Amino acid sequence: MSEGEAKVRELADRYWEELLEIEPLLGTEVGDERFDDRLGDPSEAGLERSRHLQQRTLDALGQVDRAGLDEAWRGVADVLEGIANRALDEIRLRTDLLGNVGHLWGPAQLLVVIATLQRADTPERLDRYVARLRAFPRYFEEIAETAADGVERGITQPALVVDRTIAQVERLVAIPPEQSPGMKPVEGSSPTTLLMVAEAIRDHVLPAYQTYLEALRAYRAHAREDSIGLSALPDGEARYASAIKAWTTLPLTAEQVHNIGLEDLADIQDERRRIAESLGHPDGASAIAAYTETGANTAKTREEMVQHAEDMVQRGWDAASGWFGRLPKDNCRVQAVEEFREKDSPTAFYYPASADGSRQGIYYINTSDLDQRTLHQIASVTYHEANPGHHFQISIEQEFDDRPAIRRFGGNLGGSAFIEGWALYCERLADEMGLYLNEHERLGMLESQGWRACRLIVDTGMHALGWARDQAIDQMVEAGVSPLEAEIETDRYISMPGQALAYKIGQHEIEKWRSAAEKRAGADFSIKGFHDRLLQLGALPLAALERELGSA
Repeated sequence: MSEGEAKVRELADRYWEELLEIEPLLGTEVGDERFDDRLGDPSEAGLERSRHLQQRTLDALGQVDRAGLDEAWRGVADVLEGIANRALDEIRLRTDLLGNVGHLWGPAQLLVVIATLQRADTPERLDRYVARLRAFPRYFEEIAETAADGVERGITQPALVVDRTIAQVERLVAIPPEQSPGMKPVEGSSPTTLLMVAEAIRDHVLPAYQTYLEALRAYRAHAREDSIGLSALPDGEARYASAIKAWTTLPLTAEQVHNIGLEDLADIQDERRRIAESLGHPDGASAIAAYTETGANTAKTREEMVQHAEDMVQRGWDAASGWFGRLPKDNCRVQAVEEFREKDSPTAFYYPASADGSRQGIYYINTSDLDQRTLHQIASVTYHEANPGHHFQISIEQEFDDRPAIRRFGGNLGGSAFIEGWALYCERLADEMGLYLNEHERLGMLESQGWRACRLIVDTGMHALGWARDQAIDQMVEAGVSPLEAEIETDRYISMPGQALAYKIGQHEIEKWRSAAEKRAGADFSIKGFHDRLLQLGALPLAALERELGSA
């Protein structure tokens, strides 16, 4: 190992240790239990601690001769730089003032996320879990102060986001402690343990959420009623430019992204029409409507929906060996989204496994409103979230145990374009793999592709071009998204500006790299080799992946 590589190794290890102290839930997610007794610090003091870490890391990277690093250590440096720059930009723009009021992945879902990820099956783990539950009041006091700060600065969420968040927290606090999602880590435990955790929820967690709820109700009077986009906020253009760069890892303009979406959606709609015509229908919507009328396109029970997803997960797992040389060590499991948050949640999402493999990766499937969740779409969603999509890619990245932890677990922190782009690429790849059972599932895949292209249009439309919510929903429905999903997804884009751009931008780059590799190799092209090479490089900023693949 060269002197420069040794410096990067030391820097990466030190950064990871300090990052876990600042973001203890990240440690829980990857299976590092040392900080499972605490929550993060959302106060201005906590932000300053993070700012100091990020700037110190960039300064240290600036002293390293990056040209002398080999591929592996160049990647580590790329990830450190990407995470630090993104974090500094978010602190500068105070994106926490918006992120701390939201119905997706924010404080409202903190309890269920912790209960999903954290174990309490030994006395030591139980003590840490109870200590964390008891830390909720202080954490939510700081969150409430942040919300008030946002009001003073004129940086607030739209009313519809606040309303969704209020309703979600109201549902959560209405659940008796003994039935709370927070009881999940101690299911099957002794009566004494159950009582201890229930008391912690009753005495600490629920009052903390009540504090948050009161803060949200006060905040609601100052929420934006008419404007939904970042462009309406102070420094709105800079905020959205930062969001685009943060999520896509590329310096794209809103106009560029919008136009990519328009062009891609037009191509996908042509493809949908051709398949529909082969089924005897003029368009995709008519073909799916006729299929749905047969009754074969909806699950009758929540259990049937979960079983359907499980079948697709196994199908993708079984076929993978023909397309990949390296496979994950373990499959994921399927779980229904909890009822208190299912109304605000997307159709599906994924939580990675712990580092030691003691907790499997979890593919969540939404089982609410079954009459509006058509089965022909579940296949592509499953191949995106599970195999060969998120579960496959994230598991393999974690299993490179000779790499620093920041590379195995932190790639998403610097921008999710590769991770989400890979999963979307896998929806198309699943067709090559023969995973779709019929033309209706293939239409479902194209609906999904069109939905992601439409994201580029509506996200930029709302946050840069002044679109109203109804205009965005109408565009989504026209692209083939169900009215239910169109509303949920549109509100997601309002709440999390730029996040939805990562998918299509990442997919475009991956397809471009594959096409270039096929042209270079000709008849010697190996799809297994391409996939293994890409997954070996892993979750780097897209420009870094371009550099490494171009040098192959």
